[in-house]
Amino acid sequence: MAYPGVVDDFRACCEHRTPSRLPVFALGLEFDMEVFGLTCSQSRTDVDAMVRCKTQAVDTFDYDLTEIFPDDYIEFEPLGLDMSDDPLHPTMPLAYLPMERDTLNSFNIPDPDRDMRLPIHLQMIRQTKAALGDSCCVMGRVAAPFSALGLIYGIDTLLVTMLEQPDLVFDNLRFFGDHQIAFGRAQQEAGADVLWLGDCVADSTFLSPAWFAEFAQAAATEVAQALTADGGLVIYHTCETSVPHLELQTQIPASAVNVGEGADLADIRRTLGSTKCLTGNFDPILLRDAPPEHVEQATVAMIDANASTPGYTFNTGEGIMANTPRQNVEAMMRTAKNMPACQP
Repeated sequence: MAYPGVVDDFRACCEHRTPSRLPVFALGLEFDMEVFGLTCSQSRTDVDAMVRCKTQAVDTFDYDLTEIFPDDYIEFEPLGLDMSDDPLHPTMPLAYLPMERDTLNSFNIPDPDRDMRLPIHLQMIRQTKAALGDSCCVMGRVAAPFSALGLIYGIDTLLVTMLEQPDLVFDNLRFFGDHQIAFGRAQQEAGADVLWLGDCVADSTFLSPAWFAEFAQAAATEVAQALTADGGLVIYHTCETSVPHLELQTQIPASAVNVGEGADLADIRRTLGSTKCLTGNFDPILLRDAPPEHVEQATVAMIDANASTPGYTFNTGEGIMANTPRQNVEAMMRTAKNMPACQP
C-alpha cells in the first residue's frame, strides 16, 4: 500500500539521503481515466469525479504519487485563449495568440482563487490531499516559462521569434516566470506535495544545448528556485535523454529531474556524476506492448541498476498510455513494491 511518510522519503531521495523505502512513482493519469471512466471534460471541471478517479487509482494500483493534471492550459485560458471543449480529448486552443508586443502588454497574472478553472483545479488538489493524507504524494503542475510560450503562441512562432525578436521572447519569459510562480504557489498552498515543472518544448528536439542555456534554463531556474524556497518539491521534465541537455537541466534548482525513456538511466547517472536526484525512465511503450513477465523483468532491472546509489526514484519516463493493459501496470507496481530496495 501507499504509505505514510512517502513525501519525506521522496525528499530524502532528492537530498541524496537514504529513504525508509524507495518511492515508486508512475504518471498514470491518462491510464487511470480510462480504467475508471473519467472523461476529459470531467477532468477539467468535475472536482468530485477527478478526486474519485485518483483515489481509486491509488487504492487499486498502489501508486506512491498521483497527479492532478487535466491539461496544459488551466492557467493560460484567462489570458484570452479560445479553447476547445471536447469531452474525449484534452482542451486545446482553437487559435494561438499573436506573439506581438501588444499581446504581452495586455496580460495580467490571473487570480487563482477566482479566474476560470483555476479555483476548480485548486479544489481538486485540496480534496485529493484531504482524501489521501500523507500516504501518497499529491502532485500539481506548472509549465516552465519557455514551454508556456510554445503553448500560447505555437512552437513554430516561438522558434522564429527567437531568431527575429529575441528581446520579445526574453520579455515574455520574465512575465511568465512571475505568472507560473503565482500559479505554483497557489497549488502548494492548496496542498500539493510536489509540482511537475514541465518544459517539453525546451528539449533537444527543438533546442541545442546552447539555445537551451540561452532561452530556457534561466527562466526555469527562476521558477524552480521560487517554488522550492520554502521546502517545496519540484520535478523538472522535458522527457530528455541527451546528456549535454541533462547536464544543463541538473543545474536548475529543482528537487529532481525526470529523464525520458529510451536511454539507460544508470549510465546517464554515472556519466553526469550529479548530486541531482534523477527520476524515471521506465518506458511506457514497453509497459503497453510487452507481456507482463517482460514488464516484471524490466522493472527489476531498472531498480537493480539504480536503487543502490542515492538520488533515484522509480518513475515512468512519460505518462502511462490509456490503452495499456491493466495487468501490465499491476505487474510493474507489484514488482517494484516487492523489490528489496523498496521495502521498509
